[in-house]
Amino acid sequence: MDEQWAVVVAAVAGGVLAGVPALLSGWWSRRSQREQIQSQQVLMTGQLQSAHLLQAVEPRRRVYGDFVALVYRMRSRLYEAWGDGPGDGYGRVLLVLEDEQFIDELERVRAQVALEGPEEVVEAADRVMDLFSALHGRLHSLVESGVLGEFAAEGEELGAPPELGELKVCLDGMIAAAREALSQFGASALLPGCLARPASRLRPAALGGRY
Repeated sequence: MDEQWAVVVAAVAGGVLAGVPALLSGWWSRRSQREQIQSQQVLMTGQLQSAHLLQAVEPRRRVYGDFVALVYRMRSRLYEAWGDGPGDGYGRVLLVLEDEQFIDELERVRAQVALEGPEEVVEAADRVMDLFSALHGRLHSLVESGVLGEFAAEGEELGAPPELGELKVCLDGMIAAAREALSQFGASALLPGCLARPASRLRPAALGGRY
């Protein structure tokens, strides 16, 4: 009888021991699957966040690029007008500054920059706008006063407007501020900024409300 019980116990024990590897294998398999699922969820979350940030940043990048490209083109036109042969260089520069199409386009992209923000970029763009306004105001005053004709009659040569050189500095400041804003992928950097100032400040009386 004892021998029979021993056989039964041995058989049960053998069955249990034989099933242990299978149980362990199933447990490790389920755990591995859970870890893979969690890793995939983390990866997918990161990809969705990256896509969201890129979608938020891309309009801002495009607006900044439009503003910088427009100012670069205008700067080239101003230098061409100034260096376009002898004569009234100030007058030619003034004509370029009073180009209606340029004024409208510049105001449009500046407004887009103001809507995109952040404040540092808006302020940098406004410094560019202020320089255009200052240049226009000074040249308009000189042309209207007739002093340029007196200088020409006396054989005096006028140097290039200093604002042309300052424009490059202001534009570099705008580019630096734009790069900094685009490099900030936090939520605060993606929030649109407010208008830096009323639109009326962009329009000096010399242009009858332009700029």
